[in-house]
Amino acid sequence: MNRRHILAAGLAAPFLGTGRALAAERMVGWISPESVQATAPFFNALKAGLNAALPAGGEPVRFLERYDVNTPALAAAQVAELQQKGVRLIVAQGAATVPVVAAKPSVPVVFGYSGDPVVAGIAHSLSRPGGNATGLSFMSIELNPKRIDFLRTAVPGCRKIALLSNARHAGEEKEIAACQSAVQPLGIELTPYRAQNAGEIRTALAQALDSGAQAIVMLPSSSMVQLAPTAAADCIARKVPLVSGWATIARAGALLTYGPNLQEAYKRLAVYVVRVLGGAAPATLPVEQPTVFELVINQKTAAALGLALPPSLLAQADEIIE
Repeated sequence: MNRRHILAAGLAAPFLGTGRALAAERMVGWISPESVQATAPFFNALKAGLNAALPAGGEPVRFLERYDVNTPALAAAQVAELQQKGVRLIVAQGAATVPVVAAKPSVPVVFGYSGDPVVAGIAHSLSRPGGNATGLSFMSIELNPKRIDFLRTAVPGCRKIALLSNARHAGEEKEIAACQSAVQPLGIELTPYRAQNAGEIRTALAQALDSGAQAIVMLPSSSMVQLAPTAAADCIARKVPLVSGWATIARAGALLTYGPNLQEAYKRLAVYVVRVLGGAAPATLPVEQPTVFELVINQKTAAALGLALPPSLLAQADEIIE
């Protein structure tokens, strides 16, 4: 049975005048497909963003949190329950976004979503979503060539790359195309491995390693994050570098990651929460993409792989894991 957590995170203190009643609070739902522990950095970043974005003396915000919401039926049930409890808005995190929007809540939805919301069918366009949901998409297709460039700097002799893709992640085909375009003029062979679920991802990784891949590029998604520790360990055991897009994956053992700073993105998401609570229509608020990116290098993994990373690469890192 999926665990459900109903927690209240008070952001009231900086904004609540003495004696203000609890009834004056604005209740906001938070729905995540992951555990409290896995989601804490992003939820805490959202709260920090709210502390900065909410006007002093304004109505406080209280969150009703739901975790491990990882099926469409559970998402629909949680949406109905949160609305019954009187939330004014629902923040959908990660893979919960699509089923939450599909449940057609009567209250607005603000999302932090790693996929392409247009491909997923939850927005008509990034510039004008047109429905009852808006927020941030963390998919940064244009970063793929740079990520491959960092890999080539770390492993100059790499000529055979396996691309590990979650086929159910909206927009993955665009990411694959960007990677293929990046390697085409470089004489590098790039083979995509598309997988539908965790079991298939593990099988695809084993096939890629057995095929003689000299590096693995893991397109980032929540499924890949969950498998990152095992994938990184398997790659290290075979002396094959693993690279991806989110810092969490580097901290799990990948050689390097380059992509959006997700905690900064969730701080930015707080601005959307404040604007929608203030009456802005999600239909007309453009879906944003991150503007703060980070290169994270795992030196411990580099040592395990027998790689001496060039100083020029290390100098560009925003974080080096020793």
